[in-house]
Amino acid sequence: MNLPSPNPGSPRWLHLLAVLTVLFTLPLLFLGAGVTTHGVGMADPHGFRPPWVIVRILAESTGFDIRLEYGHRTFGFLVGLCAIALAIGCWFFDRRGWMGWLAFVALGMICLQGTLGIFRVDYNELYGRTFAMIHGMFAQLVFGTLVSLALFTSRRWASDGEHAMTPALQRGSIVTMLIVFVQLLLGGLVRHQESPVGPRAHLLGAFVVTGALVWLLKLIRECEAPERFRTQRWLIKGLLMLQLWLGVEAWLAKFFVATAVQQQALEPMPMHAEWLRTAHYLVGTLLFGTTVVVALVANRRALPLEQTIVAPARELEGVR
Repeated sequence: MNLPSPNPGSPRWLHLLAVLTVLFTLPLLFLGAGVTTHGVGMADPHGFRPPWVIVRILAESTGFDIRLEYGHRTFGFLVGLCAIALAIGCWFFDRRGWMGWLAFVALGMICLQGTLGIFRVDYNELYGRTFAMIHGMFAQLVFGTLVSLALFTSRRWASDGEHAMTPALQRGSIVTMLIVFVQLLLGGLVRHQESPVGPRAHLLGAFVVTGALVWLLKLIRECEAPERFRTQRWLIKGLLMLQLWLGVEAWLAKFFVATAVQQQALEPMPMHAEWLRTAHYLVGTLLFGTTVVVALVANRRALPLEQTIVAPARELEGVR
């Protein structure tokens, strides 16, 4: 897989808007995961509320359930507005035709994600937590697409492409990205389904993901231009250690038995453990986004030599 090497075509403000959209997505994901871990997805039995109604209820309500659920919906509207502006900006102000289409695909995915959130509430009696599970899993794909837009609109993507990566890194980055995504899907099964298979598969998947990320770091270190992945390498190392710690703490809190001999019932989770599980979801999403960036950069075609020379020549001609 070789991604195209586009000509520089994104204005600076468009990249900032793409980054802002990603930043707004982070609290949206965190609050959405919090809604699941605290079990307040049905705090409001109406799947859709206009924004002004949400603001009014937030100002009047003091209940934790409503504030958490409506905070999630508020950031959903903010991400939607940013995505609309981003799609329009890419369509009219980015000189690469495919960027406009990709931005509108991202907007369509966000609209679909919002629809799944509405279905999760409106059809809860018919389908239970099925739509909640799909809503949480599909969020990973939306986040990966938004991260891709932020990367494609950056100046580094437009200029840094002199060397093609090794085939091993190209294949390894895609495989690792898919492994992390599958692990997130297994985590969704643990969060939304009472299945004995989900927790076991998710636990075993943690070992597979750790091995895949270590393998990816090795491939990056051995490639021709490891400096292109300097930020991603530190992110993978830091996020992986944090994710493993959060996973262990969340697992111990969920299955802790105070007195295993005299009491077989599980202790209820304290509030801090629920936030640990919420953070575990968010850090996993950040890991997935990082592997998406690595895969895109690794599979980008190298810029032709003449393209890197023509641009400065045009600038000199303009000066003359």
